[in-house]
Amino acid sequence: MPKAVIFDMGNVLIGWDPYTPYRRHLSDAAELVSFFSGFFREIYNAVHDDPRAMAECLAPLKEAHPDKLALIETYELEWASFLTGPMHDSVAVLHDLAARRVPLFGLTNWPHQVWPPTDHVAEDARAGYAFLDIFEDIVVSGRVRMRKPDTEIYRHALERFGLAPADAVFVDDLVENIDAARDLGMTGILFQGAASLRIELATRGLLD
Repeated sequence: MPKAVIFDMGNVLIGWDPYTPYRRHLSDAAELVSFFSGFFREIYNAVHDDPRAMAECLAPLKEAHPDKLALIETYELEWASFLTGPMHDSVAVLHDLAARRVPLFGLTNWPHQVWPPTDHVAEDARAGYAFLDIFEDIVVSGRVRMRKPDTEIYRHALERFGLAPADAVFVDDLVENIDAARDLGMTGILFQGAASLRIELATRGLLD
């Protein structure tokens, strides 16, 4: 039976919505969809596995696409605006697990340049992220230069956390990330809301 829970962060514990900031530049729905399935990924990839600051990472992209400067700089300069804040119902689940002394870890695809979020949100919002201190450890993809759903980041996380795959429940909002965890022998729970997460964890003896 699993004894520890590994949480994704974005849209599991921390709301993440880049669509709203980009609607200022791309009001047409089809254009917005095309951007997120295409050029947004180029921006993301230019930053994610690079140890340098965002400005340095994105300079070649700005030079190659001067017509898209506003789109690139929205990512570079306004990344914190993508965050909609802690997801309080999910954070409550986290606190309940902690009260039961369940070991808690994090595994997130997150650019290292903007982790932790407390360094990038408004000062009066920082207290809301205190729940991050509950975790024993958090693997941040941009720091280790690996990403879900690549198998290597799961292996890295398990080794760092001192867990066998069978010891761990992994919670994520993306099917491909859950599938990769299950392929390694972890228990995967697809996040579809705090209420259903509670039920899933209770059936595994981790919550009442």
